[in-house]
Amino acid sequence: QNYPEEFDGVLDCFATATSVAFNRRGSVLAVGCNDGLVFIWDFLTRGVAKMITAHVLPVTSLSWSRNGKLLATSSNDCYVYVWDVLKSQPIIRWHLNTCVSSVQFSPRNHHILLIHSMKQPSHLVQYQISPDGTGIDFFKIKIMNLVKHIFCLAKSIAHSKIPHDEESEFDVVSSFDRRGEYVFSGNTKGRIQVIRLEKGSINFSIVTSFRVSNTAIKQIEFAPKNKNIFLVNSADRIIRVYDSATILTNDSANTKGRKGNNVAAGNDFKLDPEPIQKLQDLVNRTTWKKCCFSGGTESDYICAGSSRQNSLYIWERNVGTLLKILHGTKGEVVCDVIWHPIRPVIVSIASGVVSIWSQAQIENWSAFAPDFKELEENIEYEEKESEFDDYDEDKEDPNKDMGGTDEEDAVI
Repeated sequence: QNYPEEFDGVLDCFATATSVAFNRRGSVLAVGCNDGLVFIWDFLTRGVAKMITAHVLPVTSLSWSRNGKLLATSSNDCYVYVWDVLKSQPIIRWHLNTCVSSVQFSPRNHHILLIHSMKQPSHLVQYQISPDGTGIDFFKIKIMNLVKHIFCLAKSIAHSKIPHDEESEFDVVSSFDRRGEYVFSGNTKGRIQVIRLEKGSINFSIVTSFRVSNTAIKQIEFAPKNKNIFLVNSADRIIRVYDSATILTNDSANTKGRKGNNVAAGNDFKLDPEPIQKLQDLVNRTTWKKCCFSGGTESDYICAGSSRQNSLYIWERNVGTLLKILHGTKGEVVCDVIWHPIRPVIVSIASGVVSIWSQAQIENWSAFAPDFKELEENIEYEEKESEFDDYDEDKEDPNKDMGGTDEEDAVI
């Protein structure tokens, strides 16, 4: 087994935590709080390495760049920042007219961002830092377009809106695939739209769309190492696992991508694809707040946090078997959950507290004493002959004369 089994402590952020994100190696953990602060934790020593005053309202999402040098943050204050982590300085600031629910770096290009807001379509933003490393301020560029030196800071700036499906006013969730080649966006009607991006740019063409369920889609999550596997968390309390290669292959024969930002929808499947796995709690009919894949090359496990209690459910992805339920403090509700990219460790947030779940530590005393014998159960010890005797009464006296004494020889 390679999944967490027990509670392993908390991280004290001195504030109410709202979101978490590991970097690619899992050595650093970013924690966003409700007061706008972002704490950077060294996950090996579990100490605070840096604190960034990022926003003035609660942080809604965090995203690390592939190289781990940049951190994107979004907040209810309608701002999106990209931070230079080492310098603790923002290099990008962008303002929307509504609260920003999520921000995500392209997995292979940290100059492209996918931004999702509450009441607007998803935005694709592309930027490029000037050679001198000076940052770009989108808000100032927008309202101070006559200031020439601000324009000189950027080589190129691009911005595109992802078109929404005809059946819904706006998409509610969106996500890059593992390689950043496609964007999958879901709406309140249970449909997912697949968009192909041109390499190195945010120009796109709509590939296809298909129906997952008749209820709203709450989350789309791709496996970190497995290229094709992704899950869809919908409001019908079912987690569905799909193979993106199958979806794109089945539609490639009759797909005609149409470029442009004013396209409403692409070609639909004649038959909607079936998920390769369905996961749900048949007993309690639990709704899921956040789902994630395990680390490793195969992403063998799926973890889901309950939206009604502080419980984490762990399934085996290939079989669909529920392996473990991790119960936290009663009365709390899961806010966010993430799996370590490499180790069998889960970090969750419930009622503002960052909890760590890991495997049970097994002590190996034979490493210190080679003759130490480990017992699986209690057994009765068999004492060896004279093992615990202070004086051995049967032991012969080495000073005793084996030939006898003169007095003994005289006795008849």
